[in-house]
Amino acid sequence: MKTTRTTSLTALAAMALLGIAALPQVAQAQSLTTLFAATNSNSAGGGTYFDLNVVAGIKITSLAINVNSTTPLNTLVNLGIYTRSGTVLGFENTNVGWTLVATGSGNSAAQNSPTFIDVTDFLLGPGVTGVAIQNVNYSAVYTAGNGSNEFYSNADLSLTGISANSFFLIPGTIVRPRVWNGTINYVVTAPEPGTLAFLALGGPLVLVRRRGQRKEA
Repeated sequence: MKTTRTTSLTALAAMALLGIAALPQVAQAQSLTTLFAATNSNSAGGGTYFDLNVVAGIKITSLAINVNSTTPLNTLVNLGIYTRSGTVLGFENTNVGWTLVATGSGNSAAQNSPTFIDVTDFLLGPGVTGVAIQNVNYSAVYTAGNGSNEFYSNADLSLTGISANSFFLIPGTIVRPRVWNGTINYVVTAPEPGTLAFLALGGPLVLVRRRGQRKEA
């Protein structure tokens, strides 16, 4: 009987250790880039629009954007990020359903070079989220869609370029298709399989500890 109990405890402890070994490392920064090859621009105060389809959940921490050459180098540029549930398509000229989730700023680089923007961190859950970026005090540049340059993806998310305008979330001319030029920097927030395995094995680990304490008493 004692041998059986010892064997069971050893097996449970081994399972718990395997769960620990399967734990993921500390979340690493990831990114998704579209392109930096501008063909068109809007006016200061306008916006660019795209859809993000997130697999499990991410936290966006910063962006890189493409600023028009009409903006002097090292000018402080400001932007706002708005989101809505579902696609942006058909909702670019109304403020209904949009929420301001982040703002950011950075010093402008040359056109077709990344301008780094530190933004207020914000979370996106699984599924499609419409994103609108307002270029508050500068002219944004972007690329005309041609059917082959509008979709970008990795293991965590995908981006579909939709449109741009110079009248942000108010009635006005919408130009489609247009592809936002930039990089999204983020970390994955959803538990990975290793974490779930460890949580599933947490019960056996507690059981081992409790049985060990009972034996010592």
